[in-house]
Amino acid sequence: MSGIAPTFVSRQGPGRWTVLVWAKPGGSVDAVDGVLDGRLMVKVRAKAVDNKANQAVAAVLAERLGLRARQVEVVSGRTCRRKTVAVTSPEEPDWGVLA
Repeated sequence: MSGIAPTFVSRQGPGRWTVLVWAKPGGSVDAVDGVLDGRLMVKVRAKAVDNKANQAVAAVLAERLGLRARQVEVVSGRTCRRKTVAVTSPEEPDWGVLA
């Protein structure tokens, strides 16, 4: 993708980005739901138990970005709603699909 990445996305090096996320576990749907305090809001059905919500957040982002699950990983904030998610891809993802 060419252009400017959203404020919640930072390039970390060749083929690597971080996405700032506000997670909302235990919801009724898995969905991206706008931006809150400069973070992408991600709703997931999984409860925040045994890392299930973190896995669900990564899965939602991977699906929306058209990436494999192994290319998206929660790297910080595993026990809170404010998370940092690493995205690895040879090409820059189309961040517009998260809008």
